[in-house]
Amino acid sequence: MKKYFLLLFSIGLFSLFFSCNKNNVQGARTIVCFGDSLTKGYGAKNGKGYPYYLQQKVDCPVVNLGINGNTSADGLRRINDVLKYIHSSKTLVIVEFGANDFFQQVPLSQTKKNMEQIIDKLASAGATIIVVSTQDTELNDIYHMLKSVAENKKVEFVDGILNEFWNRRELFSDSVHPNEDGYKLVAEKIYNQIAPQFSK
Repeated sequence: MKKYFLLLFSIGLFSLFFSCNKNNVQGARTIVCFGDSLTKGYGAKNGKGYPYYLQQKVDCPVVNLGINGNTSADGLRRINDVLKYIHSSKTLVIVEFGANDFFQQVPLSQTKKNMEQIIDKLASAGATIIVVSTQDTELNDIYHMLKSVAENKKVEFVDGILNEFWNRRELFSDSVHPNEDGYKLVAEKIYNQIAPQFSK
C-alpha cells in the first residue's frame, strides 16, 4: 500500500512539473520575449504584438519584456527582469535587440559584446535561448553579427523576423513597426522555426 501511494505521489509531481508540456518547446514552462519596441508591440492596437499572437499558439505563459527604444545596452542593464522568470532550461527566452543600436550608431563591436553578455547571463541561469534578427537586408551588419554570436554561443537563431513582408507596407504601422497583422506573421515565423511540434 505504501508503495502504491508513493507511486501516485510521483505521478502527481511529474504531471505538475510538466503541466505545460503539451504544445511547448522542449517542455518549456514559460516563454519570455525580451527586446525593444518590436517585442513590446509598438504600432499594434491593444498590445497585440508578436508575444500576444505567440500566446495563442502555446499553453504556457508568454511574458512580454519588450521596451520601446531599448538598445542592447538597455537590455543588459535590465537582465535581472528576465532572470527572475528563469527556473531551469524549461524557461525559453527570445532575445531581440540590435535595430536601435544601429539607429543610435552604437559601434557594432559594443553591440556584439552586449549581446554576448546577455546570452551568457541567461545561459548561466539555465535558460534555453533564441536570438532573432530584425530585417537582414537593411541591417545586414547587425544580422551577420547576431548570427555569428548565436553560432558561437550555440543557441538557436531566427533570421529577419520582418524579412518576408518587409515590402508589404499595408502590414506596417509606420516605416519600421508592423501593425497587428504584421506582428501575427512575426509570431508565426518564430513559432514555426522554434516549435514545429506545436499544434493547438
